[in-house]
Amino acid sequence: MTRKEFQELAASRILILDGATGSNLLKRGMPQGACPELWIAEHPQVLAGLQQEYVEAGSDIVYAPTFGGNRIKLQEYGLAERMEELNQALVRISREAVDGRALVAGDLTMTGAQLEPMGDLTFDQLVEVYREQAAMIAQAGVDLIGIETMMSLQETRAAVLAVREVCDLPVIATMSFQKNGMTLYGVSAQSAVAVLQGLGVDAVGLNCSAGPDDMLEVVRQMKEISKVPVIVKPNAGLPVLNPDGTASYTMTAEDFCGHMEALLAAGADIVGGCCGTSPEFIRLLSQQAEKHVRETEPSREAVRVLLATERRVYSLVSGQKLTIGRDIDFSVNDELAEEYREDCFDTAVDLAFDQEDCDMIRLAAKAEGICEKEALLALAQEVSGSVNVPCMLASDSVETLEYVIRHFSGIMAIELGYNQEEWKTKIISMAQAYQVPLVTLDNEIIYC
Repeated sequence: MTRKEFQELAASRILILDGATGSNLLKRGMPQGACPELWIAEHPQVLAGLQQEYVEAGSDIVYAPTFGGNRIKLQEYGLAERMEELNQALVRISREAVDGRALVAGDLTMTGAQLEPMGDLTFDQLVEVYREQAAMIAQAGVDLIGIETMMSLQETRAAVLAVREVCDLPVIATMSFQKNGMTLYGVSAQSAVAVLQGLGVDAVGLNCSAGPDDMLEVVRQMKEISKVPVIVKPNAGLPVLNPDGTASYTMTAEDFCGHMEALLAAGADIVGGCCGTSPEFIRLLSQQAEKHVRETEPSREAVRVLLATERRVYSLVSGQKLTIGRDIDFSVNDELAEEYREDCFDTAVDLAFDQEDCDMIRLAAKAEGICEKEALLALAQEVSGSVNVPCMLASDSVETLEYVIRHFSGIMAIELGYNQEEWKTKIISMAQAYQVPLVTLDNEIIYC
């Protein structure tokens, strides 16, 4: 399936996802503590039966059970060397089960390993982990890629970048939010939407974590800034731990769909169920969704430019003239460079706080004896995490700018401030690839 085909399908009506896989497989014989990927590959008829029930209930999209099929997770079971075999087998089971009656999404999720500085995994290593698995499931013949149950925005970014680097399939991404609109890693719902749709996902939203009764405000926040369809895939309420260590869920299918009504009315575009839901939940949800008609008239509002950190979103208007604050620039302030060498940013943060009445802060980190790209990334992370003002990156090195844009867990603007035409051409191309805005010499913010 092409991205355009998926976008047209999602615009035509509310799409129905499947329900839970893991909790239903446990009920159908999968032992607690087993490697799900291996068990399913050895008992394909169990998954096939479940997915056929989802298709008959109305699912337009089912997830192939490649959820934990990345190298890091499989290594926990001593199965890393069987990674390609398992991922391809799992996709094949799902494709044969649906037999063309629904789309099959390859499934990616968190690896369980911690990124630096909390762990030893670098961002580029994580991208490669996802690249490896995404290439395998794309080659196996999925129709799209689903990234789900994420809590880290940086890990979600790594997965999206990895998929985009190995194939041009549609990508949908969901993170797990608490009732307050934040993930356990402190990522806000609006930041997730802004950043992920900026990276080019074809739909974005939330799954797992809670029931539909706790998701309404989060969905409203997402819809305020979303330019792509919003996905809602809740649990059947909160889990209750049974004496045998299994979990049961509090909502019936009728309860679940009763709460889903408010989410559909709030604009949920793609809906399904997560832990504790079953084909009966999806059957009722599919019937319910048919009663909701989407507004398809295009918006006439001015083109919004969204900048973001993991916790904040800044909404500007394309062509808006900005007030740029005093530069935070290593090349004109030796104290900044000296503090960076000591892993300190006190002066930079103090300067940023003095500029909170400005529209944007300009950051530059070129100095003798300092790796500019590492310094600029560190400076951007410190300043953007400390003050409520968006940042603009300035450098005469395209490599530096791309490195920072790629590794920064948010969206920053780039200064289009150098006159060399070759440099400008490369910067514009890079800005288009990462969907980041530029600031012109006239201090106007634009998309290319």
